[in-house]
This record gives sequence, C-alpha cells and structure tokens, in this order.
Amino acid sequence: MIMTQGRISGKPENGLPGCAMMSGRYGSSTGNLEDRETDMLTAPEFIQTHLKRLHRGLDKALADLTPEQLHAVPAGHPKANTIAWGLWHYARTEDNIVRWVIQDRRPPIWAEAGYAQRLGLPPVAQGTGMSAEEAHALRITDLPLFQEYMRQVWAGTEQLFADAPPALFDKTVTVKPLGDMSVIECLGQVGLTHGMTHLGEIELARTLVGV
Repeated sequence: MIMTQGRISGKPENGLPGCAMMSGRYGSSTGNLEDRETDMLTAPEFIQTHLKRLHRGLDKALADLTPEQLHAVPAGHPKANTIAWGLWHYARTEDNIVRWVIQDRRPPIWAEAGYAQRLGLPPVAQGTGMSAEEAHALRITDLPLFQEYMRQVWAGTEQLFADAPPALFDKTVTVKPLGDMSVIECLGQVGLTHGMTHLGEIELARTLVGV
C-alpha cells in the first residue's frame, strides 16, 4: 500500500527535491507544484511533478534530429532501440495506462483521435514484446503529427491529476503483464520510472547517432 495522503519531504541544501538536479534538455523546475515554497509533496504530487519533467525531456529529445538520426540504430547494435521507437513506445504506454487502464477502458487518444491510421502505425500494439526487427522497422513519417499526439497524451495525464478524487490513487488496476497494483503505483512504475529509463536511453542514443 502506498500512502497517497502522506507527505514526502526533505530538500537538500541546493533547494531541489531529491535527485532533481537536472539541466539542459531536461529543463529547470517550472509549474505550480514545482515552484511552490513548501518542500512537502504527496505521492501523487511528486509523480505529477516529475512526469512533467519527463514530458519536457522527451519533447526536447527531438530537437535537431534528422529523419535518419531519428530512425538510426544506435551504434548499429542489434538490440539497441531507435529514438523513434523509444518515443513512440513510451507515449503509447502512458496513453494506455492513463486512459484504458486507470479510466476503466476509456479509449486511448491513439485510437480515439485516429492517430494510428493517420501515422500508419500499429493500432493496438505499443511496443512491448516486439522483436528487434519489428522495432527497427518502425517509422514516424509525419513528425509534427506525432508531436501533436505526444502533447495530447501529456495533456490527458495532467487532466487525470486535475480531476482525480484522492481515492482514485488507491484503486487497484491490472497492468499486463505486470499484474495488479494501485493507480499510484501504476503511474509511478509504468509511467514515471519506466519513462525516465527510456529518456536516459534516448539521450544516449542521441549521442551515438551524432546529435
């Protein structure tokens, strides 16, 4: 059980919460929760704040990329993920958990707004279990349209936090193939932790493809 009504506190002397000493593409702390004077956050507030940081990092990861770099296999390694695949996979994952999993099978934005058809990408799959060959073959041919989709997903997540009653975060949901967990664990594990892992992977990939 995660204590969603408890508080998380303890700023280091530099004034940033925890290990939030990020700069450059990750951006500085902005937003109502991040800029407020208190250092006390509930678990939902903490996750919401750092999902915003994650979203900014993923948005900025697309800066200065050519189409070739977006789809290049980093260092030519057969098991490495392209930047395109990493961004698509994570955005699709967050879309699925926020809509389908947490909001009782509400259609993901990907399906509701027809992005799969408009981008010519898989209508249901979001990358988990894909072979390396399938992942390497994925192409984002309309980057502005895909960026629009990303923005819609980020906005949908923000809306969830804005509208959710406190009890929602304790609700048990099933995330395949991980099993049952609370909503706050889902957002923290499948959202934030998973997303930060892919952001680090994408940042390394940017270097390896020559950005």
